[in-house]
Amino acid sequence: MPHVIDTVVIGGGFSGLFIATQLVRDGRDVALLEASNRPGGVAATISENGYVLEPAAGTFMVPHRALSPILNAAGVALEEAADSAALRYVWNGDGLIVIPYGPKALGTKAISLTGKLRMAAEPFIRTKPPSGEESLRSFLTRRLGREAGTLLSHVAASGVYAGDPGTLSAAAAFPLFTEMESTAGSITRGAIRKLRALPKPRPPRPTSHVPVGGMSAAATTLAGALGERYVSEFPVSSVTREGDLFWIEGPETISARSVVIALRPDDAAKILPGMETDGLRGWPSSPVVVVGVGGTNDEVPLPEGFGFLSGPGVDATILGCLFESSFAPSTAAPGHSLAKVIVGGARYPGIIEQSDDRIVSTIISEMEAALGTPVNPSWIKIVRNQDGIPQYDLKHRQRLTIVDNLEGEHPGLIFAGWGYRGIGVAHLATEAVSISDRIE
Repeated sequence: MPHVIDTVVIGGGFSGLFIATQLVRDGRDVALLEASNRPGGVAATISENGYVLEPAAGTFMVPHRALSPILNAAGVALEEAADSAALRYVWNGDGLIVIPYGPKALGTKAISLTGKLRMAAEPFIRTKPPSGEESLRSFLTRRLGREAGTLLSHVAASGVYAGDPGTLSAAAAFPLFTEMESTAGSITRGAIRKLRALPKPRPPRPTSHVPVGGMSAAATTLAGALGERYVSEFPVSSVTREGDLFWIEGPETISARSVVIALRPDDAAKILPGMETDGLRGWPSSPVVVVGVGGTNDEVPLPEGFGFLSGPGVDATILGCLFESSFAPSTAAPGHSLAKVIVGGARYPGIIEQSDDRIVSTIISEMEAALGTPVNPSWIKIVRNQDGIPQYDLKHRQRLTIVDNLEGEHPGLIFAGWGYRGIGVAHLATEAVSISDRIE
């Protein structure tokens, strides 16, 4: 009988890399199978003409209790972003308005005095949640008032999911918000409780860090640290279960006691022929287009800060614009600037079908309106992501019962990744620790 591996992880994106790394840290026997010839999944750093563009996430927020140990174990090199990375803006149609971090957000000019007073009253507001699933917009307007709730739900939906706050589920997309209300009766009271529960002295606040060489380099480092446990160009054609073992078919046959499928739901369904997987197909996502806009500092003048998100009252295709070279100077040559513009999403999914020229013309016009200055880039890079970003809509938690049932019917089978219970990089690391604890 061939060697039986304790756990096989299928999918070499950051989810799979984190899970495999954590399993190794916990002394487990593991193999990570990746279909392509490179690790990282959607993280595919583009280095061209002195610019370094990240089509997906480009930073890690560390220190983090789960993420930091995983990155440190693999030897991923990070450099701290500039202090200005904490400076975030919202574009209200007239210009950029600063949104301070944390409680200082009450001082933002993006919300009127009346809106701020209602927002400040949140701890004393008693409202009954609806009996069914509640949208992010409904939840935040109920808790914070119409003005602040509309603004914050919009920028949260756009900034994380490129989504629509009216169709995203508050409990699925931002469970921490709803958890704080359910346990403390208020977002504010819940946040205070969490702060008080932190160990003393309190751990340092996480800040933005950029991996040296980009996210692709970080993925390569994670894969390299796994050594022979990482197997590239191994497309899995099927996973079946016989007795207590799973049989993974591909270029060769591998048997394992546990299998973690770190793939999108649709892709997971394709390799599980003997299971009821129709419910994994057709989960919603929003296509996005990422545009790198580069040039000299005069051609692409960027303010200090992390970037801006378009506000709810702005008729624009730009969801957000990150000032990459402002907070991460290594992303552009000296004397040059790089912005990363995100368009499409749930608001404008059809933009992915537009021509390059039309997309560029539109975003340059909107950047000029937001920044209040001419923008004349000498370098443009367009990346279209048709699969896009998973949307945790009002039926998402209902769909997750399909995953729970499959895992219950087939002990040792685990689904992971941003398609299910969280899309942030830090969440993927937290999930990796949880999965390692689940595997016996």
